[in-house]
Amino acid sequence: MSTAMTLSVDHDGSAVIPFVDQRPVAPVGPGDLRIRLAYVGICGTDAEILHGRMPATFAINYPHSIGHEWSGIVDTVGEGVTGFAAGDRVLGHGHLGGNDWFGVTHHGAAAEVFTVPARMCFAVPDTVSLMSAAVIEPFACVLQALTTIGGVSAADTVHIHGLGAIGLNALLQCHHTGAQIIVFDPSPVRRERAVALGAIAAYDPLQGEIPQLAVQAGQRPYADLVIEASGNPNAQANALEGADLHGRVLLMGISAPAAVPARIGLIQERDLLVRSSVGAPADIWPAALRYVRNSGIDLSTIVSAVFPLSQGLAALTAAQDRAHFVKVMLAPDNSPHFSTVT
Repeated sequence: MSTAMTLSVDHDGSAVIPFVDQRPVAPVGPGDLRIRLAYVGICGTDAEILHGRMPATFAINYPHSIGHEWSGIVDTVGEGVTGFAAGDRVLGHGHLGGNDWFGVTHHGAAAEVFTVPARMCFAVPDTVSLMSAAVIEPFACVLQALTTIGGVSAADTVHIHGLGAIGLNALLQCHHTGAQIIVFDPSPVRRERAVALGAIAAYDPLQGEIPQLAVQAGQRPYADLVIEASGNPNAQANALEGADLHGRVLLMGISAPAAVPARIGLIQERDLLVRSSVGAPADIWPAALRYVRNSGIDLSTIVSAVFPLSQGLAALTAAQDRAHFVKVMLAPDNSPHFSTVT
């Protein structure tokens, strides 16, 4: 048995119920690895699942343990598996095929011990901490998205809306290229963290029009690239407002579609390229790992707290408290790394 952070539904299926329980560990089949958890992140997607806001295209199987941003140590190697041995430090992508995702539509890594197909796993580079490794999933999502939209360079002004794991990883990657970055989020704690990580200015989008706020930073009113990472419908509309002539708009935040006022005509008027990107396909992960290893970027800088699995409900609440927390992690109860990370 393994302690796990699990989501279920009530008797009539009208509400999602989070709980911590003891879950049987899936057997190690041919091609599998049994993993002892090091860290698992609580993602904005987990909150969307909890509140029933996921798009209908995600068929979620309940009950299931959450967790698709993880790192761990190999405990047992299944028959036929090569390239891994007990004691190896690993992490894994979540794509099970189609629109099935480990930790989203199926059992995930928020458990002391879990089983995962070895084909989904990668070795953690020696120079990368296990905490940083558990943040590589959103880093890979951003790398995939920036590749899709044409990349970013020091010539670009970038606006980022939403400073969760996706938004902050976008900030880290854009800052690494030398781009000028302005961020927008209602949370002062998250804005403060973004400035510490390289944003030249951080604003509450509820306090003014996006172009006017950008000018306050001494910058152009509009951006070459706008990254929407919150899934908030108003932020999605604001992304269009902040994009310059021939600009690019990248929609990454996941939420159920909602109607809000938006000046769609700006797409034609400014000749905008609008693209979406969700998730990190398996083939982007080796590049993401090389990026983190070669750049020396410390992804653990976005983590604000680590909770034990037994306090999973408190961790889930903290992860949704944007006023006080940035990225929240879970770790096994015997881990020495609990406490707020500064």
